[in-house]
Amino acid sequence: MQHGAVMTTSSDLVWPVAVPAEAAVRTVARRLPPGTELTARLYHHPFLGMMFLLDTEKHRSRWRPRARPVLAAVLVDLVSGRAFLTDPWNAEDLTTRAEALAAASSGHVDAVTSPAPRAPAPRLTEEDAVAAGRALLPGLLARRRRLDALGAAELTGPPTRFGKPNWWVTGQAGGRMVEVVVDALSGRHYARSA
Repeated sequence: MQHGAVMTTSSDLVWPVAVPAEAAVRTVARRLPPGTELTARLYHHPFLGMMFLLDTEKHRSRWRPRARPVLAAVLVDLVSGRAFLTDPWNAEDLTTRAEALAAASSGHVDAVTSPAPRAPAPRLTEEDAVAAGRALLPGLLARRRRLDALGAAELTGPPTRFGKPNWWVTGQAGGRMVEVVVDALSGRHYARSA
């Protein structure tokens, strides 16, 4: 990847789907008139995951022991630029896009596993995403560490680019187009149009 270039190639690594298409469709259908025809399409939202090691800058006093270093897992949304502190993950937690699409489509005729027509494209460079992740840490972790002064955040390895699964649920209800994004990890939903 060129320095400063926006990441445009898609990652083959994705989180596996936890919420099946049937559940995504049921979530949306509950809010619509009975008999509304809905279709769920799986797409993967681009994220960059990284692990940072933060050490305390100095030993503050002889009565208070030096705090241990902190390992922080951070995800950055490559479309919006928002950074999130998360639980650590392993590469074994991820799967390939092909395996995720095959698993998501098995047993459900209404699930379409081709990419959603409006799947978002990354807008951030890897450099900008790492900077966003690094900027999240000082204030957030200082509150958790009782105001211990933290040193610089150092990456523990190369960042991992992956896709987070979402269901794009669409249909028609009352003459209006319905478009809802259902998070395929948590089941939370966000209306795009209704």
